[in-house]
Amino acid sequence: QVVEALPRDLYTAGLLQALVDAAGVPVPPMQYDVASYLVTYQTQDRGVAVDATALIAWPSSAPEGTEIPTLLFLHGTSGFTDGCGPSTDGESAALVAALASTGYVVVAPDYIGLKGTEPATGFPHPYLVGEATAIASLDAVRALRGLAEQGIGGTPPSPRVAVFGGSQGGHAALWVDRLAPYYARELTILGVAATVPPSDAVTQGALALQTVRNSTGNMVAFYGSSSAWYGLADRLDEGFVAPVEVQVPAALAAGRDPSDSIPEPTELSQVFQPSLLDAAQGATLGELEPWGCLLRENGLTTTSTTRISPDPASYGVLFVTGEADNLVDTPTERAAFAELCDDGLPATYLECVGASHTE
Repeated sequence: QVVEALPRDLYTAGLLQALVDAAGVPVPPMQYDVASYLVTYQTQDRGVAVDATALIAWPSSAPEGTEIPTLLFLHGTSGFTDGCGPSTDGESAALVAALASTGYVVVAPDYIGLKGTEPATGFPHPYLVGEATAIASLDAVRALRGLAEQGIGGTPPSPRVAVFGGSQGGHAALWVDRLAPYYARELTILGVAATVPPSDAVTQGALALQTVRNSTGNMVAFYGSSSAWYGLADRLDEGFVAPVEVQVPAALAAGRDPSDSIPEPTELSQVFQPSLLDAAQGATLGELEPWGCLLRENGLTTTSTTRISPDPASYGVLFVTGEADNLVDTPTERAAFAELCDDGLPATYLECVGASHTE
């Protein structure tokens, strides 16, 4: 259900062309003027109704009655609490508008817990929890029907959906592929582009707990937020040492990056309990309960949620990595890609030579 739809921005195709030219972004020519709305919609989280927000943009100068396919745009890590999603960010809004100008209705969800409107969600974003993010994202696409019922949009909502995401959004895109056949069978997912996704959560997590690296902070955020989502907030002292087990949830509740709220560690033992570190070193992190379960169930290669989609011949997943990525480990993702393919994912692999995580 659409709770509220607030007019956001109007762009001419000429303005968008000037913006993408100035940014040096190699995209197809801008075709249409674009209108966007900040939409508050009702989704569900673990069976309970909850509100979320999305930025939705469409080609406003397209011929009346034209059915235009939907592009589900899934953003990378942007924060952990309300107000941190793309709907509040001008640069993200311009990118969404540029994509719409090429001929899509673009749906850019903020994800649960990153809400762009009042009242507050009441809990932090469950970071890298695949179910929570995919469900809210699929319901953001469904919200197009509610907009049409209110006479907003100008283009009939299309069940034809392409999915794109990068980093956390790449992880989310693969979870949309996994869960859409369970949750949103009325949608026709045309294909998925998942860039630099941490699809093997167990191995990526183990690397982050074997040595201090860029992804170590992501593990702090993942355990700090996902533990609450799974009902394990009172057991954080089993994963974090004192006073980190108190500092991390306090930072998340206050809207701060938890990595900024604790001293930068020189040793992992300053943050994590020996049981986690020993399991990571011994390659048994995925078996350490309950912390291994959190990683297993949010990794595409290890989750108990099997893929059930009977894929049409035209369907596929583009799986993109960066050779020089120092956040998501590329050798791990090469192996994960091969495993997913062996399990039946119709995917193509592209590794960008010399590219970092954000390139």
